[in-house]
Amino acid sequence: MRRSTSRVAALLLASTLTPVAFAAHTHLPTPSTWTLNLGESDFGGGVSMKSDTFVITKDTEKWGTWTDTMVTGDGKTVKSSWSGAEDGKPHPFTGWAGATYSSDPTTDVSVEKMPDGTVQTCTFSLNPAKNGFTNKCTAKSPDGKVVQQTIVYDRTK
Repeated sequence: MRRSTSRVAALLLASTLTPVAFAAHTHLPTPSTWTLNLGESDFGGGVSMKSDTFVITKDTEKWGTWTDTMVTGDGKTVKSSWSGAEDGKPHPFTGWAGATYSSDPTTDVSVEKMPDGTVQTCTFSLNPAKNGFTNKCTAKSPDGKVVQQTIVYDRTK
């Protein structure tokens, strides 16, 4: 599923960090740890991350649980987590006061809505070897700015 120079910039990266059960009935192995692959990722001219570690502990048709530690392009560490229903409805998550996250395991799509009005929609895909995943995201800020990103993670544990 959670997932950033300013709060908006952080949002543009945050959902790239949250691939819980995004894939159409495809789930990440649990427990597992995933690390941002900077060389394969494309931040679309938007803000970038220096690093990101995503840990998934539950990923089923109905429930997901994850934690994430990201270092933004400007060096700020952001920790977030989520545990909730995989029902396509927005639910709050920690690390982003006022933000919501939704994930629909039947469509591979997650949506994050940030307090500033920015909305990021991501489509998740797990590679056939199940050792890497990609989030293709579109972030739209309230001022109309649109950023396309392709964020790639490798399984490290």
